[in-house]
Amino acid sequence: MGSIYSGYGWGRTCVGETSGGTIYKGFGWGRTAIGEYSNGSVYSGYGWGRTIVGEYENGMIYQGYGWGRTCIGEYADGTIYKGYGWGRTAVGEYEGDPAGAAAYLLLKDFT
Repeated sequence: MGSIYSGYGWGRTCVGETSGGTIYKGFGWGRTAIGEYSNGSVYSGYGWGRTIVGEYENGMIYQGYGWGRTCIGEYADGTIYKGYGWGRTAVGEYEGDPAGAAAYLLLKDFT
């Protein structure tokens, strides 16, 4: 089980959770499954009806997949960033599975 936060430090707010490859919006009893992630791929929806929306690899988050993918963020050391390199902005934090942090950024807009 992992937790995803919007914002960081004392001002952060829990906005999602991860568990067993499923990404949830919200937390606790009120959470709703919004997607899945596994083996470097992120899916919107779950089960047979899921659709691939992005990929994650070595701390980088990509929208799209294969040759057509575009880098939209990074995750490292408990922080989720929108953008990459010098132009990145911290938008949240995670506790637990970093792949879940990548999945959440793809499935939930932090702005």
